[in-house]
Amino acid sequence: MIFKFKWVFIIALIAFILYCIACMFSPKVINASADIKINCTKGFLFVTMTDTKEWPKWVSWSKEDPALKYTTGKLEISQGASFSFVGPKFGSGSVELNEAFKDSVLTALVINDQSPVNVKITFQIIPERKNSLYLYAKARSVEPIPFIKRALWFNANDNLKKLLANDLTSLKSYLEGMINTKFGIESTIFKKKRYFGIRSIIFNSNIPKFYAESYPKIYAKLDSLNIPFTGPPVGMIFDWEGSSNNVFIMAALPIEANIKAPLDFEVIDIPDIPCLKLEHFGMYNTLKKAHSKLDYIMSSSQFVLQQPIIEEYVTSPSQEPDTSKWLTNIFYLLNNQGSYSKGVEKKKTMEEMIQEEEAERREKLKALNK
Repeated sequence: MIFKFKWVFIIALIAFILYCIACMFSPKVINASADIKINCTKGFLFVTMTDTKEWPKWVSWSKEDPALKYTTGKLEISQGASFSFVGPKFGSGSVELNEAFKDSVLTALVINDQSPVNVKITFQIIPERKNSLYLYAKARSVEPIPFIKRALWFNANDNLKKLLANDLTSLKSYLEGMINTKFGIESTIFKKKRYFGIRSIIFNSNIPKFYAESYPKIYAKLDSLNIPFTGPPVGMIFDWEGSSNNVFIMAALPIEANIKAPLDFEVIDIPDIPCLKLEHFGMYNTLKKAHSKLDYIMSSSQFVLQQPIIEEYVTSPSQEPDTSKWLTNIFYLLNNQGSYSKGVEKKKTMEEMIQEEEAERREKLKALNK
């Protein structure tokens, strides 16, 4: 019995020594990278990647675990935004955006109960042209893998590199798919209109709430002034800031009356002006597909965008229960003033400056990752 126990002990000791040797030759940290070229504007990519509601639509994780479920956190957009996930194969965990830097760099902390360590992924957006870019992703564990676990994660780097590559490929398909969606764009003239409404600077995710609160006030005010509206409600986007996700926006109704704007309301006149018009059918939350197409066309051309971008909500839910038949007309107004050529020149100069800044950031990022 003692002799048998002795051999069991020796075999176990040899196995433990071999396992420790395997741990010595296994990765100390998880480290992987991947890159891909995507045909879209960097602004469109940045807006998509800083919106955690969009992540489940493009990450490849559900291919490994079809039962994977996602839940967005309290903050959904930009730095601090997060979502959690849980699935029988992929495990449970969370993703939080730690950094979202001016359309160029994003970092995300990934926590997974099936991983020995937490992983931070840095995404860098490197413009190639106005409508194409390279996305570089580098993942690295935030702490070393515990020594005794390293042999179990011998292929961790290869597996993570494959997962990163799949994620980037899926993101490329998602973005380019939105751009290539078949719906017609026509070049036309926007006929002059006068709009009465409420204008404010708000957080991007609060747009539905802003509309829900503003339109009843606009209808009520026009009714009290005995002024009829002459068309469907519109949303007018005057400006936006990618890194903070703030939008300068107006909810409005078209009118013909020439009036002075009451307190807390504004009157905006849009003249006859060339525009790109797109008819979009579908739910309002699919409008991003339409804007991605227009954004890509604008960036591929010499057009200069004139404020505001106008969304005209032709069909309301009360009129048509079938969401596939909801019609929204989107108008991108085009600058047709004498400063057109100067505007194009300025646009190109700004693009060159952005590329110079990107080059500096790439060098800084390389230095940090050494």
